[in-house]
Amino acid sequence: MRFLAAAVSIMLAAVCAAAAPRPRAQIAVVRTESACAAADKAYAASLANHVSRWLANGGVRADIVGDGALARDLAGRRLVYLVTFQKPSATQLAALAAYRARGGRIAALQSYSPELAEFMGIAKPSAVPQRTRVAEVQAKGGWWVANMFASEDEDEAKERFVCSIAAAAVPGSWNAAAWDARRSRRRAVDRAKALAQTPRPGEIHAVWDHTGLGLYPGDWPRTMRILRANGVTDLFVNVAGAGFAHYPSRILPQSDAMRAHGDQLAAAVAAGASVGVRVHAWVLCFNATRGTPAHLANLSKKGWRLKDAAGRPTVYLNPSNADVRWQMLSAIGEIAAKYPVAGVHLDFVRWYENAAGKPRNAARVVETFVEAARGKVRATRPKAIFTAAVLASYPSCIASVGQDWKAWISKGLIDYVVPMNYTADAAKYAKLMACQGESPAIARRVIAGIGVTANESALTPGQVIDQINAARRAGLAGVALFDLDKTLEARILPLLRLGLWK
Repeated sequence: MRFLAAAVSIMLAAVCAAAAPRPRAQIAVVRTESACAAADKAYAASLANHVSRWLANGGVRADIVGDGALARDLAGRRLVYLVTFQKPSATQLAALAAYRARGGRIAALQSYSPELAEFMGIAKPSAVPQRTRVAEVQAKGGWWVANMFASEDEDEAKERFVCSIAAAAVPGSWNAAAWDARRSRRRAVDRAKALAQTPRPGEIHAVWDHTGLGLYPGDWPRTMRILRANGVTDLFVNVAGAGFAHYPSRILPQSDAMRAHGDQLAAAVAAGASVGVRVHAWVLCFNATRGTPAHLANLSKKGWRLKDAAGRPTVYLNPSNADVRWQMLSAIGEIAAKYPVAGVHLDFVRWYENAAGKPRNAARVVETFVEAARGKVRATRPKAIFTAAVLASYPSCIASVGQDWKAWISKGLIDYVVPMNYTADAAKYAKLMACQGESPAIARRVIAGIGVTANESALTPGQVIDQINAARRAGLAGVALFDLDKTLEARILPLLRLGLWK
């Protein structure tokens, strides 16, 4: 009986230990919810997850908290990361002031709020250029890092940086030597895995360039040489949308980048042709991202912008508006007529998911636009490849955003769709591959989009290799990697070149 009682006591102790609340970490990452625009909540959450992941990879213990009860959630903390904290309330600033008065340190990452800048003693919150290395500014009670996520640094460097802040604020929270040793071991494992892979002839190896400026703004030949040397066959270059144009458009507003560096589409096409990389003009169709405040106000005045369920204007445009469609079709026609592009790549060719007043024939409206856009391209560039980035969640995307991309394939309206399969979850990715490769007729018209450094996912080299192999097993035409950045250049492409993209 004594043995039984002892066993029961041990079991009860184990249960109680498992049920005991986890001690509060001395470090917290704030997931911005109320201190940003409603449309930016998902973006802010994804960036907070990146910071949390970087800290965890470095062995730094941190909790993720919301911004709704800072006075409570910052109690007992020694360091807090504020991620994209854009519109702090007076209550939130008061909670931060009380926290700082207790000796708490603050790391404001990608937070351009004038109120927060003043609170932290920063005179010019937007002074750091977006495409520089990560740069910290010493602030009152901590650090101000304006370009944390937009910098040119690779993901690994950002991880080391946020961990170094933890070490400075909470001595002993991070071991730099151990981190370096783990990185060396991880790189050796990644290289061995990459060397064990084999190429597949005829496969499409595409990359999305979200900035539309290449890896080195003003030097497209350098970018193209790097891509070609690493087995890239196709580049989707983001050069136009309802809010901007990186080329001298007669229809769309010219961007600051075009004025600073010249015609980016012409430069990219010429540099790509010189080394054998096919350049596709990436066009944002029903989205005015990168538009100036004045331009967005003008679009509102015209009645072009969609509103969300609360009646607030969004950056999305109304696909049912004939003038919106005419402008974007004219821009697509302009590109095809003026530039010898290898292809035209549509993006945001869909409705805003939470748009108010979305019609019952939403999918038909989008399909008609896709058909008309194809006609614009074929009229002057009959051999150009016509593609579109689409939501991976088929068939739910038909009802949610009016995007029936399998119908586009079956009707011959598109050469390839590129589903944005942005996930690090292997099981979820496998389900997406099963859907996208359900038949040979569908599979050969699908290029799997892989979110290497997307907001929704951040993949290790091993995960990228696994996802490429899964796309091959599904019989897809190839893959497209998001996004062209320093991580892709330094950590991913050289490994793919060792085997998969040899």
